[in-house]
Amino acid sequence: MSDVPDPATRTEILRLAERVERDDGAPPLSDQTLTQLRSGAVRHLVTRDGSGELTGYAQLDNASVEIAAAPAAAAGLLDQALAAGPGPIRVWSHGRHSRLIPVLEEHGFIRARELHQLRRDLADLPADPPLADGVTVRAFVPGRDDGAWLRVNAAAFATHAEQGRWTAADLQARIDESWFDAAGFLLAERDGDLLGYHWTKVHPDGLGEVYVLGIAPDAQGLGLGSALLVRGLRHLRDVRGCPAVLLYVDGDNPGALHLYERDGFTKYDLDIQWSSGDVTPRG
Repeated sequence: MSDVPDPATRTEILRLAERVERDDGAPPLSDQTLTQLRSGAVRHLVTRDGSGELTGYAQLDNASVEIAAAPAAAAGLLDQALAAGPGPIRVWSHGRHSRLIPVLEEHGFIRARELHQLRRDLADLPADPPLADGVTVRAFVPGRDDGAWLRVNAAAFATHAEQGRWTAADLQARIDESWFDAAGFLLAERDGDLLGYHWTKVHPDGLGEVYVLGIAPDAQGLGLGSALLVRGLRHLRDVRGCPAVLLYVDGDNPGALHLYERDGFTKYDLDIQWSSGDVTPRG
């Protein structure tokens, strides 16, 4: 199946993803994948058992693939993704206990990228770092700040495989999510120019997240990263009541890892992107 899932199928996919998360300890589908469940711009693969029950879902966004599947369906769904891909594909396994890891290894996939999840308790936060002269911090205003944010985000993550290519539709999809909180989307600006931002998120279990933190290239050196980080963490703790917070850092960015560890974060879990290389589907 490559048609856009209908509402009933989307509900089945979300329920399957919840079961996988409960068993494996991490959600199998990212926010990007979830926001594209209604999209015709990506490919959707669905498997069912003999009784018609949904056993697997895979989404192909160009060569990037995410999979939620019952254990018995994972290998077959991976073969379908290989056959449907434009060539070599890259598949994410989320969490150290993802059921996809042994399947990917058995198929001959190799590790291509690591994404570390870091966490921090919010009981003890430092004082808010001072802002550079003329810099103020305010909340994001949907519909007014979209364009400026997209420009700064693209510049801040120009070399990032996913974040740097966000579109207006990607931003609006997040704004439309039930978890979106404009008050926790902090913008630093000076003389009307956006310099950086810290977008926070709260998960259903109350865990906070540094969803995205970005600084415009020409605003580097102003100390905005630390200033925005602490203010966002304080919002999560004091306004939203979060006891702890998580964030993700690429394994090939040791500088960022060091900075966050200096700010009290420690490694908690690991997502891995696997490359198929010359792997071909089985059967």
